Amino acid sequence: MRVASVGEATLLAAMPLVPRQDPEFTPTFAKDPADEELLGILNQALAQAEDDALLDLPETYPTLHVVGVPRSGTTLLYQVVAAGLEVGYVNNLVAAFWRAPVLGLRLSRKLGLHRFESTFGSRFGRTEGVGEPHEFGYFWNHHLRYPGLYALPASHEEEIDWARLRAEIVNMAHWNRGPMAFKPMLLVWHLVRMAREMPRSCFVWIRRDPRATALSLLEMRRSLFGSLEAWASLRPYGADWLAGEPPWRQVAGQVVALERTLRAAADVLGPETVLELGYEELCSDPRGALERVASLLAGKGFEPALRELPVASFEPRRRDPLAEEFGALVDEALEEFLAASTVGP
Repeated sequence: MRVASVGEATLLAAMPLVPRQDPEFTPTFAKDPADEELLGILNQALAQAEDDALLDLPETYPTLHVVGVPRSGTTLLYQVVAAGLEVGYVNNLVAAFWRAPVLGLRLSRKLGLHRFESTFGSRFGRTEGVGEPHEFGYFWNHHLRYPGLYALPASHEEEIDWARLRAEIVNMAHWNRGPMAFKPMLLVWHLVRMAREMPRSCFVWIRRDPRATALSLLEMRRSLFGSLEAWASLRPYGADWLAGEPPWRQVAGQVVALERTLRAAADVLGPETVLELGYEELCSDPRGALERVASLLAGKGFEPALRELPVASFEPRRRDPLAEEFGALVDEALEEFLAASTVGP
Protein backbone atom coordinates (compact mmCIF):
# COMPACT_ATOMS: atom_id res chain seq x y z
CA MET A 1 0.00 0.00 0.00
CA ARG A 2 1.39 3.36 -1.01
CA VAL A 3 1.67 5.99 1.67
CA ALA A 4 -1.53 8.05 1.72
CA SER A 5 -0.24 11.23 3.33
CA VAL A 6 3.27 12.11 4.41
CA GLY A 7 3.26 15.45 6.19
CA GLU A 8 1.29 18.11 4.35
CA ALA A 9 0.79 16.57 0.92
CA THR A 10 4.44 15.53 0.67
CA LEU A 11 5.76 19.04 1.16
CA LEU A 12 9.31 17.91 0.55
CA ALA A 13 8.40 16.79 -2.94
CA ALA A 14 7.91 20.46 -3.78
CA MET A 15 11.10 21.64 -2.11
CA PRO A 16 13.84 22.70 -4.51
CA LEU A 17 16.62 20.14 -4.69
CA VAL A 18 19.48 22.43 -3.74
CA PRO A 19 22.30 20.73 -1.80
CA ARG A 20 23.78 22.54 1.18
CA GLN A 21 26.21 25.34 0.55
CA ASP A 22 29.72 24.37 1.68
CA PRO A 23 32.79 26.61 2.00
CA GLU A 24 35.35 26.46 -0.78
CA PHE A 25 37.47 23.35 -0.39
CA THR A 26 41.13 22.92 -1.24
CA PRO A 27 41.74 21.16 -4.60
CA THR A 28 42.30 17.82 -2.83
CA PHE A 29 38.79 17.84 -1.35
CA ALA A 30 36.92 20.01 -3.87
CA LYS A 31 33.76 18.60 -5.43
CA ASP A 32 33.55 18.40 -9.20
CA PRO A 33 30.84 20.85 -10.36
CA ALA A 34 29.96 18.62 -13.32
CA ASP A 35 29.45 15.64 -10.99
CA GLU A 36 27.33 17.74 -8.64
CA GLU A 37 25.20 18.89 -11.58
CA LEU A 38 24.73 15.30 -12.74
CA LEU A 39 23.66 14.15 -9.29
CA GLY A 40 21.24 17.05 -9.06
CA ILE A 41 19.66 16.06 -12.37
CA LEU A 42 19.37 12.41 -11.29
CA ASN A 43 17.80 13.31 -7.96
CA GLN A 44 15.37 15.73 -9.57
CA ALA A 45 14.33 13.05 -12.06
CA LEU A 46 13.89 10.36 -9.40
CA ALA A 47 12.18 12.46 -6.74
CA GLN A 48 8.63 11.82 -7.93
CA ALA A 49 9.28 8.10 -8.42
CA GLU A 50 10.53 7.96 -4.82
CA ASP A 51 7.40 9.72 -3.58
CA ASP A 52 5.13 7.38 -5.54
CA ALA A 53 6.91 4.26 -4.27
CA LEU A 54 6.77 5.03 -0.53
CA LEU A 55 4.68 2.57 1.44
CA ASP A 56 2.61 3.28 4.54
CA LEU A 57 4.44 1.01 6.98
CA PRO A 58 4.81 0.60 10.74
CA GLU A 59 8.14 1.07 12.48
CA THR A 60 9.06 -2.63 12.53
CA TYR A 61 12.82 -2.40 12.94
CA PRO A 62 14.99 -0.26 15.19
CA THR A 63 17.17 2.45 13.67
CA LEU A 64 20.74 3.02 14.82
CA HIS A 65 22.32 6.47 14.67
CA VAL A 66 26.06 6.92 15.19
CA VAL A 67 26.59 10.29 16.87
CA GLY A 68 29.44 12.24 18.41
CA VAL A 69 31.50 15.40 18.19
CA PRO A 70 33.18 15.72 14.77
CA ARG A 71 36.65 14.09 14.74
CA SER A 72 35.80 11.83 17.68
CA GLY A 73 35.76 8.54 15.74
CA THR A 74 32.25 8.56 14.28
CA THR A 75 33.39 7.44 10.81
CA LEU A 76 35.43 4.53 12.14
CA LEU A 77 32.54 3.43 14.33
CA TYR A 78 30.14 3.62 11.38
CA GLN A 79 32.53 1.52 9.29
CA VAL A 80 32.82 -1.07 12.07
CA VAL A 81 29.03 -1.22 12.42
CA ALA A 82 28.51 -1.56 8.66
CA ALA A 83 31.16 -4.27 8.35
CA GLY A 84 30.45 -6.16 11.56
CA LEU A 85 26.67 -6.16 12.02
CA GLU A 86 23.82 -7.44 9.87
CA VAL A 87 22.31 -4.01 9.41
CA GLY A 88 21.68 -1.80 6.43
CA TYR A 89 23.67 1.38 5.96
CA VAL A 90 24.21 4.16 3.44
CA ASN A 91 27.18 3.48 1.18
CA ASN A 92 28.77 5.84 -1.32
CA LEU A 93 26.40 4.68 -4.07
CA VAL A 94 23.22 5.11 -2.03
CA ALA A 95 24.43 8.56 -0.92
CA ALA A 96 24.30 9.75 -4.52
CA PHE A 97 20.51 9.31 -4.38
CA TRP A 98 19.90 11.61 -1.43
CA ARG A 99 16.44 12.57 -2.72
CA ALA A 100 15.58 8.96 -3.66
CA PRO A 101 17.25 6.88 -0.93
CA VAL A 102 14.88 3.94 -1.09
CA LEU A 103 15.53 3.53 -4.81
CA GLY A 104 19.25 3.97 -4.20
CA LEU A 105 19.25 1.33 -1.47
CA ARG A 106 17.36 -1.13 -3.65
CA LEU A 107 19.82 -0.57 -6.50
CA SER A 108 22.76 -1.07 -4.14
CA ARG A 109 21.34 -4.35 -2.85
CA LYS A 110 20.64 -5.49 -6.42
CA LEU A 111 24.31 -4.92 -7.20
CA GLY A 112 25.39 -6.83 -4.08
CA LEU A 113 27.03 -3.80 -2.47
CA HIS A 114 25.50 -4.43 0.95
CA ARG A 115 28.28 -6.97 1.54
CA PHE A 116 31.75 -5.48 1.60
CA GLU A 117 35.13 -5.55 3.29
CA SER A 118 35.98 -2.16 4.71
CA THR A 119 39.45 -0.68 4.59
CA PHE A 120 38.53 1.22 7.77
CA GLY A 121 40.28 4.19 6.25
CA SER A 122 38.94 7.71 5.73
CA ARG A 123 40.07 11.30 5.28
CA PHE A 124 38.15 13.69 7.52
CA GLY A 125 35.02 11.57 7.32
CA ARG A 126 35.29 10.88 3.60
CA THR A 127 35.59 7.25 2.56
CA GLU A 128 36.70 5.71 -0.74
CA GLY A 129 35.11 2.73 -2.43
CA VAL A 130 31.52 2.39 -3.56
CA GLY A 131 30.60 0.05 -0.71
CA GLU A 132 32.09 2.14 2.11
CA PRO A 133 29.73 4.02 4.47
CA HIS A 134 28.78 7.62 3.78
CA GLU A 135 27.40 10.13 6.26
CA PHE A 136 24.58 11.07 3.81
CA GLY A 137 24.91 14.77 4.50
CA TYR A 138 22.71 16.04 1.65
CA PHE A 139 19.86 13.77 2.81
CA TRP A 140 19.97 15.09 6.36
CA ASN A 141 20.35 18.71 5.29
CA HIS A 142 17.33 18.26 3.01
CA HIS A 143 15.02 16.51 5.45
CA LEU A 144 16.04 18.45 8.54
CA ARG A 145 15.90 21.64 6.44
CA TYR A 146 19.32 23.00 7.29
CA PRO A 147 21.01 25.25 4.72
CA GLY A 148 24.41 24.58 6.28
CA LEU A 149 26.07 22.87 9.22
CA TYR A 150 25.26 25.45 11.87
CA ALA A 151 22.61 25.28 14.59
CA LEU A 152 19.20 26.89 14.06
CA PRO A 153 16.78 28.23 16.70
CA ALA A 154 14.91 25.67 18.79
CA SER A 155 11.69 26.63 16.98
CA HIS A 156 13.16 25.20 13.78
CA GLU A 157 12.34 21.71 15.03
CA GLU A 158 8.65 22.35 14.29
CA GLU A 159 9.47 23.17 10.66
CA ILE A 160 10.83 19.68 9.98
CA ASP A 161 8.48 17.24 8.26
CA TRP A 162 9.07 14.40 10.73
CA ALA A 163 6.40 12.21 9.15
CA ARG A 164 8.20 12.33 5.82
CA LEU A 165 11.60 11.61 7.36
CA ARG A 166 10.09 8.70 9.28
CA ALA A 167 8.54 7.31 6.08
CA GLU A 168 11.89 7.37 4.26
CA ILE A 169 13.72 5.58 7.09
CA VAL A 170 10.97 3.00 7.63
CA ASN A 171 10.84 2.25 3.90
CA MET A 172 14.62 1.85 3.73
CA ALA A 173 14.45 -0.64 6.61
CA HIS A 174 11.61 -2.46 4.86
CA TRP A 175 13.63 -3.01 1.69
CA ASN A 176 16.70 -3.84 3.73
CA ARG A 177 14.64 -6.39 5.67
CA GLY A 178 16.30 -5.29 8.87
CA PRO A 179 17.56 -2.29 10.86
CA MET A 180 19.22 0.68 9.19
CA ALA A 181 22.29 2.48 10.55
CA PHE A 182 23.12 6.12 9.84
CA LYS A 183 25.72 8.72 10.80
CA PRO A 184 23.58 11.88 10.88
CA MET A 185 25.72 14.80 12.04
CA LEU A 186 22.89 17.35 12.09
CA LEU A 187 20.65 15.11 14.17
CA VAL A 188 22.79 15.96 17.21
CA TRP A 189 20.33 18.81 17.88
CA HIS A 190 17.24 16.60 17.56
CA LEU A 191 17.91 13.27 19.27
CA VAL A 192 15.05 13.51 21.73
CA ARG A 193 12.57 14.47 19.01
CA MET A 194 13.83 11.69 16.74
CA ALA A 195 13.24 9.15 19.51
CA ARG A 196 9.75 10.55 20.04
CA GLU A 197 8.88 10.31 16.35
CA MET A 198 10.47 6.84 15.99
CA PRO A 199 10.48 5.12 19.41
CA ARG A 200 12.73 2.32 18.16
CA SER A 201 15.51 4.79 17.44
CA CYS A 202 18.75 4.26 19.34
CA PHE A 203 22.03 6.14 19.39
CA VAL A 204 25.61 5.06 19.94
CA TRP A 205 27.59 8.06 21.13
CA ILE A 206 31.33 7.78 20.61
CA ARG A 207 33.47 9.95 22.87
CA ARG A 208 37.10 10.95 22.54
CA ASP A 209 39.53 13.05 24.57
CA PRO A 210 38.45 16.71 24.05
CA ARG A 211 42.02 17.91 23.45
CA ALA A 212 42.66 15.37 20.69
CA THR A 213 39.27 16.13 19.15
CA ALA A 214 39.85 19.90 19.15
CA LEU A 215 43.33 19.60 17.64
CA SER A 216 41.97 17.27 14.96
CA LEU A 217 39.31 19.86 14.12
CA LEU A 218 42.08 22.42 13.61
CA GLU A 219 43.86 20.01 11.29
CA MET A 220 40.59 19.43 9.45
CA ARG A 221 40.25 23.16 8.83
CA ARG A 222 43.74 23.40 7.39
CA SER A 223 43.34 20.33 5.17
CA LEU A 224 39.84 21.02 3.84
CA PHE A 225 39.99 24.77 3.43
CA GLY A 226 43.68 25.68 3.52
CA SER A 227 43.13 27.96 6.49
CA LEU A 228 42.59 27.68 10.22
CA GLU A 229 40.07 30.51 10.01
CA ALA A 230 37.34 28.58 8.15
CA TRP A 231 34.84 26.78 10.34
CA ALA A 232 34.73 23.00 9.82
CA SER A 233 31.71 20.79 10.46
CA LEU A 234 28.97 21.45 13.05
CA ARG A 235 28.75 24.97 14.45
CA PRO A 236 26.71 25.28 17.66
CA TYR A 237 24.54 28.33 18.36
CA GLY A 238 24.30 29.57 14.79
CA ALA A 239 26.44 30.71 11.89
CA ASP A 240 28.05 33.61 13.78
CA TRP A 241 28.91 31.91 17.07
CA LEU A 242 32.47 32.70 18.21
CA ALA A 243 33.03 34.81 15.10
CA GLY A 244 36.18 36.84 15.56
CA GLU A 245 37.60 34.50 18.18
CA PRO A 246 40.92 32.74 17.41
CA PRO A 247 40.63 29.28 15.87
CA TRP A 248 41.84 27.40 18.96
CA ARG A 249 39.04 28.94 21.04
CA GLN A 250 36.50 28.17 18.35
CA VAL A 251 37.33 24.45 18.23
CA ALA A 252 37.49 24.21 22.02
CA GLY A 253 34.06 25.80 22.32
CA GLN A 254 32.78 23.60 19.50
CA VAL A 255 33.84 20.42 21.29
CA VAL A 256 32.48 21.42 24.70
CA ALA A 257 29.17 22.75 23.37
CA LEU A 258 28.44 19.66 21.26
CA GLU A 259 29.44 17.34 24.12
CA ARG A 260 26.97 19.14 26.39
CA THR A 261 24.23 18.91 23.77
CA LEU A 262 24.78 15.16 23.52
CA ARG A 263 24.97 14.78 27.30
CA ALA A 264 21.66 16.58 27.76
CA ALA A 265 19.95 14.30 25.23
CA ALA A 266 21.53 11.16 26.70
CA ASP A 267 20.32 12.09 30.17
CA VAL A 268 16.77 12.47 28.88
CA LEU A 269 16.74 9.31 26.76
CA GLY A 270 18.60 7.00 29.14
CA PRO A 271 20.98 4.07 28.56
CA GLU A 272 18.30 1.94 26.94
CA THR A 273 18.37 4.39 24.01
CA VAL A 274 21.87 5.92 24.13
CA LEU A 275 25.02 3.80 24.36
CA GLU A 276 28.18 5.69 25.30
CA LEU A 277 31.32 4.23 23.78
CA GLY A 278 34.89 5.44 24.17
CA TYR A 279 37.13 5.88 21.13
CA GLU A 280 39.94 3.95 22.83
CA GLU A 281 37.50 1.17 23.69
CA LEU A 282 36.39 0.91 20.06
CA CYS A 283 40.00 0.72 18.89
CA SER A 284 41.13 -1.88 21.41
CA ASP A 285 38.09 -4.16 21.17
CA PRO A 286 35.85 -3.53 18.14
CA ARG A 287 34.20 -6.93 18.57
CA GLY A 288 33.20 -6.07 22.12
CA ALA A 289 31.89 -2.70 20.94
CA LEU A 290 29.76 -4.44 18.31
CA GLU A 291 28.32 -6.78 20.92
CA ARG A 292 27.25 -3.78 22.98
CA VAL A 293 25.67 -2.14 19.93
CA ALA A 294 23.83 -5.36 19.04
CA SER A 295 22.50 -5.52 22.59
CA LEU A 296 21.27 -1.93 22.31
CA LEU A 297 19.35 -2.81 19.14
CA ALA A 298 18.00 -5.95 20.81
CA GLY A 299 16.47 -3.76 23.49
CA LYS A 300 14.52 -2.02 20.72
CA GLY A 301 13.17 -5.27 19.32
CA PHE A 302 15.74 -6.71 16.90
CA GLU A 303 19.19 -8.11 17.63
CA PRO A 304 21.33 -8.21 14.47
CA ALA A 305 23.79 -11.02 13.89
CA LEU A 306 27.49 -10.28 14.14
CA ARG A 307 29.86 -10.76 11.21
CA GLU A 308 33.53 -11.59 11.49
CA LEU A 309 35.72 -8.50 11.36
CA PRO A 310 39.00 -8.75 9.42
CA VAL A 311 40.87 -6.97 12.23
CA ALA A 312 41.02 -7.60 15.98
CA SER A 313 41.92 -4.02 16.92
CA PHE A 314 42.90 -0.61 15.58
CA GLU A 315 45.81 1.63 16.44
CA PRO A 316 44.30 4.80 17.97
CA ARG A 317 45.16 7.97 16.13
CA ARG A 318 47.64 9.81 18.34
CA ARG A 319 49.43 12.09 15.85
CA ASP A 320 48.39 15.71 16.24
CA PRO A 321 50.46 17.78 13.78
CA LEU A 322 49.32 21.07 15.31
CA ALA A 323 49.82 20.07 18.94
CA GLU A 324 53.22 21.71 19.36
CA GLU A 325 51.98 25.05 18.05
CA PHE A 326 48.44 25.10 19.45
CA GLY A 327 48.26 22.43 22.16
CA ALA A 328 48.74 24.79 25.12
CA LEU A 329 46.27 27.32 23.67
CA VAL A 330 43.66 24.60 23.13
CA ASP A 331 44.20 23.35 26.69
CA GLU A 332 43.64 26.83 28.09
CA ALA A 333 40.48 27.37 26.05
CA LEU A 334 39.10 23.94 26.96
CA GLU A 335 39.69 24.61 30.63
CA GLU A 336 37.76 27.87 30.36
CA PHE A 337 34.80 26.40 28.49
CA LEU A 338 34.61 23.30 30.69
CA ALA A 339 34.58 25.44 33.82
CA ALA A 340 31.75 27.63 32.55
CA SER A 341 28.25 26.71 33.70
CA THR A 342 26.90 27.46 30.24
CA VAL A 343 28.49 27.62 26.81
CA GLY A 344 26.95 29.79 24.14
CA PRO A 345 25.54 33.25 23.47
